[in-house]
Amino acid sequence: MLDFITNILNIDKSRIKSFHVATINDITNIFITLNPEYPECPYCHGESRIHGYSKPKHINHPVLTARKSVIVYTATRYRCRDCQKTFLENNPFSFSTFKNSYFAMDQIMKDLRNIRMSYLDIARKNNVSVSTVQRYMDSFLTIPRQTLPVNLGIDEIHTKLAHYGNSRYLCILTDNEKRILTEILPSRAKLELSRYFEKIDKKERDRVRYVTMDMWLPYKQVVQRYLVNAQIAVDPFHVISHLMNGLSRIRITLQNQVEYGSDAYYLLKTWKDLLEKRVNLDNKPVYNKRFQRYMNKRDLLEMILNINENLSLAYRLKEMYLDFNKNATRSNCEEWFETVYSSFMEADIPEYREFTVLLYNWKQEILNSFARPFENRKQSNAFTENINGQIRTYLSVSNGVVNFVRFRKRMLYCLNYRIFYSITRFLSSDKYDRKKK
Repeated sequence: MLDFITNILNIDKSRIKSFHVATINDITNIFITLNPEYPECPYCHGESRIHGYSKPKHINHPVLTARKSVIVYTATRYRCRDCQKTFLENNPFSFSTFKNSYFAMDQIMKDLRNIRMSYLDIARKNNVSVSTVQRYMDSFLTIPRQTLPVNLGIDEIHTKLAHYGNSRYLCILTDNEKRILTEILPSRAKLELSRYFEKIDKKERDRVRYVTMDMWLPYKQVVQRYLVNAQIAVDPFHVISHLMNGLSRIRITLQNQVEYGSDAYYLLKTWKDLLEKRVNLDNKPVYNKRFQRYMNKRDLLEMILNINENLSLAYRLKEMYLDFNKNATRSNCEEWFETVYSSFMEADIPEYREFTVLLYNWKQEILNSFARPFENRKQSNAFTENINGQIRTYLSVSNGVVNFVRFRKRMLYCLNYRIFYSITRFLSSDKYDRKKK
């Protein structure tokens, strides 16, 4: 029993003078007194003698999962033989003015690493208040600006936390090589991005060699101005999304033109994924009740493409670009791109005109995405999009986040393994007054 207690208290059993455990009102109370050690006086460094005991101090110690546990610690009081001043022995369980043990504070900081846990979840688990969890995070985490990486990812996330003007997007910066979050800016506006990079030394900015982004023009303009040595690559997923949106508009327009309930309407409505996604077309034929025969997906796709010549052409162009995106290499991508671009220009499909302009305006950035500078991975914003997904998870479980400073600190702590905490007796707060002045 003694070994078990000393393990959960993280104290050597030779230090224990007396202890016993009692459950009161469903709370496990660990009553403990330590052997005297006669420390020197903290005021004059003289010898000391025992001068009684302090009042029992209740320290939250959430080491048990089934119920709340508390250390009821009675500290020995000493009196200096020289200056006659009294003082208490050093508290091995917590800071002198704290109501939570070192273990509790450490456990709270570890739980804050879990992005799926809200402040309320952590508070309930550790038997503290939400404000205590937030105060510990404010105090034990100090996050300086992270050094710009060689391979920088830039993206945005929609949230009401965004500041400045009518913007509703935060800007996310990541390290595509180290796979960590490096910064969250309060807006994706060009002004905010410029302010951020202006404060960074030019030598550090010049070390950035690659930047991945979506096709938000201010990103490109800021990178070209401040990261002059960086090669910009647009995310292939965003390019393909624009392409698919054009194909989807063609399908919907055609669907609205054909007779409701007709075979063409049925095919365009029910089997749209055959057009807009890459699926296995040569599956085992299954019986189709509408056409009363066995058909596989290739048969259905051929019927869809026979509905309209324009739709068939748009589908072939889509497949042409997907083949280019998947199979082109750094050495042949430019020539292949010119072939694809010429095909789109020649077809001149109205729904694809926006995409064709995109190909013209972002040609070099699309070609740069075929570079593989790290671990033979094609340049993309896939990791940054993954970070965005984790941030969205946190926002969904938090039931509303209003403090940007705490939000930034928590996200960097969760999504950057290079950031650590330091438990200290000095507490601070990042809380701000929400009342309008």
